[in-house]
Amino acid sequence: MNLLITGAAGFIGSALTTALRAAGHAVTALDDLSVHSPRPRPENLVERDVRTLTPADLDDFHTVVHLAAHKSVPASFDPGGFEHNTAVDRHILHTFAASAAGRLLLASSCEVYGEQRGPLAETAPHRPRSPYAAGKAATEHLADIYRPRLGPGRQIGTVRFFNTYGPWEDPDAVVPAFIDAALADRPLMIEGTGTQARDLTHIDDTVTMLGRILDTDRLLPVVNIGSGQAITVLELAQAVIRATGRGTLTHTHPRPNEIRSFTADTSLFTATYGPLPTRPLEGALADTARTRAAAWTPAGAPR
Repeated sequence: MNLLITGAAGFIGSALTTALRAAGHAVTALDDLSVHSPRPRPENLVERDVRTLTPADLDDFHTVVHLAAHKSVPASFDPGGFEHNTAVDRHILHTFAASAAGRLLLASSCEVYGEQRGPLAETAPHRPRSPYAAGKAATEHLADIYRPRLGPGRQIGTVRFFNTYGPWEDPDAVVPAFIDAALADRPLMIEGTGTQARDLTHIDDTVTMLGRILDTDRLLPVVNIGSGQAITVLELAQAVIRATGRGTLTHTHPRPNEIRSFTADTSLFTATYGPLPTRPLEGALADTARTRAAAWTPAGAPR
């Protein structure tokens, strides 16, 4: 395949770019570098704002994978965050529809589900509780509007990511924050009681699932990308302490609008694309900690 990946310098984008190139695909990696990422950038990165792309820029691509976003939920409450993401997503949808490219795969988030009982199936309603989530919900609705306007054989699909983690994840996310704290002999800060639960998927498994989707002729309108299992933040902190052999726990104030649980219903993915890859959490945490210990400073920056 000949692919364009936006947000290719980000955590998921850089890993996907590397994996697809290793599999022999031609990948154009694009990122405007407006969001800092600690991961080494892909080779031949095109530094460009998605909003400058034209239909002619997309014409020759078999598939466009749109991962570019400002993804921080707390920061999305600041002025401009919602507007930026929705403008970028609106532009890529319009530009793709006007181009000759074959397929567009959009990144969405489990955040669109909001507070609901899990496991969360793709048919569950949107109940966003942050501007970030509202923006992703809006993008999904825009995709529904554009999809019927496409010519024969052209597709728009959406993947809803649950919590992907790994060695090169941004240090403000929960898994690297806990690991970096343990390695630096700082307390692991748990917001609230720690009973909030999250569906964690290692980056290798996320990339495998994306690769399965891209290797088929069928993009689903929406499909979850997750492990189908949840762990509480308190259990995660305890697992990090076991994986690193160090660390203590402390509690702080709960986050406003905190959602109690995210667990993916993965039945649609498995029925369409096959069994889930399942890297065990404990071993993956230990590997992540070893990589971060070797490649990161105690302050949470790359060496």
